[in-house]
Amino acid sequence: MKGALFFEDGTIFEGRLIGDITRGVAGEVVFNTAMTGYQEILTDPSYFGQIVVLTYPLIGNYGTFADAAESLFPWAEAVVIKHDAPIPSHFGGAESFDAYLKRYHKCGLADVDTRALTLYIRQRGTQHAVLGPIEMTQEQREALFAGIDLSQSVYQVTTPQAYSLGHDGDGLHVVVIDYGAKNSIMAQLVKRNMRVSVLPCTITPEELAHYAPDGVVLSNGPGDPSDFTDLLPTVRYAIDHYPTLGICLGHQLIGLAEGAPTYPLKFGHHGANHPLLDHVTGKVLITSQNHGYAVDPAPLLDRYHIRLTNLHDQTVEGFQHKEKPVLTVQHHPEAGPGPWDSHYLFDEFLDTVIQRKGLTNA
Repeated sequence: MKGALFFEDGTIFEGRLIGDITRGVAGEVVFNTAMTGYQEILTDPSYFGQIVVLTYPLIGNYGTFADAAESLFPWAEAVVIKHDAPIPSHFGGAESFDAYLKRYHKCGLADVDTRALTLYIRQRGTQHAVLGPIEMTQEQREALFAGIDLSQSVYQVTTPQAYSLGHDGDGLHVVVIDYGAKNSIMAQLVKRNMRVSVLPCTITPEELAHYAPDGVVLSNGPGDPSDFTDLLPTVRYAIDHYPTLGICLGHQLIGLAEGAPTYPLKFGHHGANHPLLDHVTGKVLITSQNHGYAVDPAPLLDRYHIRLTNLHDQTVEGFQHKEKPVLTVQHHPEAGPGPWDSHYLFDEFLDTVIQRKGLTNA
């Protein structure tokens, strides 16, 4: 069935509909340059409300697997690709990409010139678009455009109730505040023998104190960070009382809580090959990224060091408090998908938690 991606300025990219083709959808259009990990990308809650263009030309070649998911189901609104592989070339019970989209009632557009589409986004910046059958009327498209609203996105992807993972007993206890957390974040913490409590984004400072954590992780998530200022009292409480690691949206919320504004990037950072400089170690890291906003660090520099810098555009990718045990990263150190270059940042967080717990108990 023939379909198209309709942009607000009248630009149209035609293709073939795949997945659930019973309805049209609308969202922000972003491109991701990762060469593998299409399932991890689509199941990342940070892609809520977005139509993801995958620049790697062949998608679905190794199928889909339950173990590869970063959450219970795909959060991306839709996906746009060049070619899809109808039969996965992988051993085991791999499900085809088209069948996977159908199972979760997600639609896609294949046979698209994704190189031209990516250049269009790079030149014009992040755009809204409608994806659906080629014969959609103007009225149908306008109705879908009118429904785009990401201002409540974090509240829509957060866990509805608290749950626990990892080790029981007297081990280190870390709280993850879930703004749209990926499974790989919790997996990295559990791998380091931490007991993890995952809490909804609406947790209050009083509720956080009740959990008495040894450390706090503020997770990734979707949307414009400035839409979620009501979450900042808990962010401030966390950084004032516990070793805290902010990841992606968590990094941005710490910036806002400390008086640093955020601003939109022209077309965001989405991929698994973005180089960063760690100013402490002197190493260049190749990292996984998925964000459309950045933090202006100027108001923070009396209290924070810039820890990480993006080598493509010099945006701040992380900062570290000069006195408090607070570290932030704009990228995804857990990868999923992506290289493992920055896994050591979880080790740093663990060491900080251990050190602070030892000082508290001394």
